[in-house]
Amino acid sequence: MISVIPIMTSNTTPLGIASASSVYDSTRGAWRGFNKNRNDAWLSQYSSGTVQTNQWLRYNLDTPKRVIKYAISALSGTTTEQWQVGTAPKSWRFEASNNGTDWVVLDEKINFSKELWVSSGGYQEFSIVNENFYLMYRLYLVSYQYSGATYFQINELDMYAASEHLLVKNDGNFFNYINNQFNRLSLVEPLSEGDYLSYGLTDISIIAESAWSQFTGEVELCYYTDDPNKTEASFNVETEPFTLAEEWEDKEIKIIEYTDNPNQTESTITIETEPFTLYDELGDSVDVLYYTDDPEKTSAELNITANHSPLDELEGDFDVVTWSDNNATKIATASSIPSPQTVIQTEDYSMYGDLLSIVDKLNSTNGTLRYAVSFNESESWEVCKFGKWRNIDISSLVTFKKNGMSHYDISLINSAALKSKGNKIRFAYYIEDNIHNSEPGISIDNMRLNINSATETIKMDNVAFYVLNTNATIQLTLTGSKLIGILDDSDQGKVQYRILLNDKAYYPSDGSFTRLAPSPQDIDINISDRDIIFNQQNKLKVEFQDYWGETDYWETAFIGTYSGLMFMDESGEYLSDTFGGILKQLDFGVIIAGQTTLTQKVRIKNQLGYAIDNVYLEMDKKYERDGVLVELSRQANPFLPIDYLTYGLTQPNETIDFYVRIATDMRAKPSPNGLFELVVNADRV
Repeated sequence: MISVIPIMTSNTTPLGIASASSVYDSTRGAWRGFNKNRNDAWLSQYSSGTVQTNQWLRYNLDTPKRVIKYAISALSGTTTEQWQVGTAPKSWRFEASNNGTDWVVLDEKINFSKELWVSSGGYQEFSIVNENFYLMYRLYLVSYQYSGATYFQINELDMYAASEHLLVKNDGNFFNYINNQFNRLSLVEPLSEGDYLSYGLTDISIIAESAWSQFTGEVELCYYTDDPNKTEASFNVETEPFTLAEEWEDKEIKIIEYTDNPNQTESTITIETEPFTLYDELGDSVDVLYYTDDPEKTSAELNITANHSPLDELEGDFDVVTWSDNNATKIATASSIPSPQTVIQTEDYSMYGDLLSIVDKLNSTNGTLRYAVSFNESESWEVCKFGKWRNIDISSLVTFKKNGMSHYDISLINSAALKSKGNKIRFAYYIEDNIHNSEPGISIDNMRLNINSATETIKMDNVAFYVLNTNATIQLTLTGSKLIGILDDSDQGKVQYRILLNDKAYYPSDGSFTRLAPSPQDIDINISDRDIIFNQQNKLKVEFQDYWGETDYWETAFIGTYSGLMFMDESGEYLSDTFGGILKQLDFGVIIAGQTTLTQKVRIKNQLGYAIDNVYLEMDKKYERDGVLVELSRQANPFLPIDYLTYGLTQPNETIDFYVRIATDMRAKPSPNGLFELVVNADRV
């Protein structure tokens, strides 16, 4: 397989565009995940104590490709297994798009095994089934392997397209195409994989149409691919429209039939053609051979009725000269058939709706009738045969007669054939009467377009409209610092809103309403702790209105408090604030080396405003000291010491109790005013 991504040296060089949802810093840009160097890496944004989920790493190709495999390298340089693959993805999606907005999920992994990352050295390949070509691909990262991680690390993301190669076989020889010509190769069957890879074409469309003419007889296309999901191949061969009559003109046609029916002794073949006369096929000179086995027949007569005059033998204009010795006036009359001619319609038909069919009502079919159409007021003319449009020069009567549309062709044109042709159409006609009989020549009674159009159209004048409007409605809940709800309008109209906190503009910050958007509209806003007044009553007001400007509001009052996963002591006092500041410390007093302190109860309260899962609690490693161990336990008695604690689903305002103590040994060095910090992480549900 072939990698579709070059060795990137920046986000835009040498080819394509690398991008990411966020970056750790300027030295960890998106392109570092595509530079073919597993010792380098892209890192997502880092924020101390904050879980950065739902990140993505993306590559835009210069031309659409069909990716069927991708590979991820995600291994940090640490030796601790927990951190070695801790920043590798645990759950993710591999997605594709052609517009950057609508993404198709090509592959999805949920709870991918950490052991597989470790055993493979942090490198994994994934084959996918993809039958489409896309311009953009991305790795959408949902969660880490280690819940204590605060950023993603992708050392390398590579994508592969199938290797496809083709050789042309004719008369037992194989050919490739180089420098605008076919080249014969010294290859023998069976062909090896190396033969295809060394000599095969990767793009058959580069072969010029004229180049195929050098082959005679049967031409085979020999195709090779390493795509394990491909079981068959197909090729579209497009030619100029043609008819069997054009291909078999002046040639003898033999039809061979086979049947295993023992009772069948003969076959009947019916060939339907356009109307013609023997004169059209045989010309002006005909020899008639007559045979009979009647011994009494000594002669034969052939009577031919034809529309013929000796004047037909004269070319160009001529004068008729008569002489008479009679002074009386003589009247000479002559009737003739018009010469072939082109008739062009002077005005367009307008098509308001979907064309169902074109109907030409003919009064007579005694002759030849051809059609051409124009969509640009006669600037150019086109014909449609076998579903394909092509231009035609109607100034040449010979060309018009040969390539124009027949009565059958014109009846096949419908709205699908006229897609992107506009809403006006004009016709041109080639008309040639049959010169071999005196019956009325070909004539058109009328042309009719059958169109699906709106009917019973209403015209209104001096009308006043009264709009019956229903006010928009809103349903909101404030949980913690999270404002969640839905703004709806039963009229299905557009709505907008703004949020005021303590009578000051909060969202949007300039005090204006949000842009009008279709209802229902979800509201999901975090109220920043920096803007509320702690331990006092705050007022939150949401004003909303519909398209017609009808305004209403929702209002609530709340006591300002902290948001997040908050540490509290046994009495309920906060130990830290939302911003990481220390409000109160757990005081274990003076600790003598070799002693274990008393146990203190600590509480974590979920004040995020939404449910969480995979709660992970541990001591911040940067505060580790030799001989001093901070121990955690789920219960006080018995105290079961452990390095970290994990908890499951936790609802808003729910609390988690745990216990802390400090154990020391005799080797512990003195540390006046020693400190430690606890860190908690969780996943949003």
